[in-house]
Amino acid sequence: MDGRSSYVLFLVSVFIFSVAGRLGLGKRIATVHVTNSMPRELQPIQLGCNSRYKDHGMHQLHVGEDYQFGVEEKALHFCEAISGRQIASWHAYQPRRDWNHKAVFWRVKENGFFLSWDNSSWVRKSIWQTE
Repeated sequence: MDGRSSYVLFLVSVFIFSVAGRLGLGKRIATVHVTNSMPRELQPIQLGCNSRYKDHGMHQLHVGEDYQFGVEEKALHFCEAISGRQIASWHAYQPRRDWNHKAVFWRVKENGFFLSWDNSSWVRKSIWQTE
């Protein structure tokens, strides 16, 4: 490899590592937990979570179950849930809001979607919509 090719390869490597570092790729930034706290008589929730870079797939979440996924890039992650004729979507991980927290907890209840960073104090952030 001549000097020019080595230099170009070096620049490309620096660029790739710079972008990966800014996005936080390759290391877990946070873990998002979604817990189904709906009444026992209701059917399981259908839950799908995604970011621009990753599709976490669809999951069936029974009452009392906790689904979790790792956030590995500084990007918006959103979830969508379906329960019977109700549907909702919310920002499960927002870099500006959640950047300083290793865990982001969501509790899904009949009256909405509640956020916590300590799994004990909760704030409602979203509500169900009827189809």
